[in-house]
Amino acid sequence: MTTTREFLDADLVDTMHVAVSPVKLGSGLRLWDSPEQLLDRFHMEVVPSPSGVTHHLFWRK
Repeated sequence: MTTTREFLDADLVDTMHVAVSPVKLGSGLRLWDSPEQLLDRFHMEVVPSPSGVTHHLFWRK
């Protein structure tokens, strides 16, 4: 996650697909506090799936 955050901070990401699972596997690192933090630079679509996974799709404005 650190590398992903560095790329986002450096404005080097054009598109991104993040799959979020409702399972907690450990402490880990957060990519963001809320995906809405990226809305100043990206369009966002959230697509839920029947398995419980939520897909966050981002593309540059």
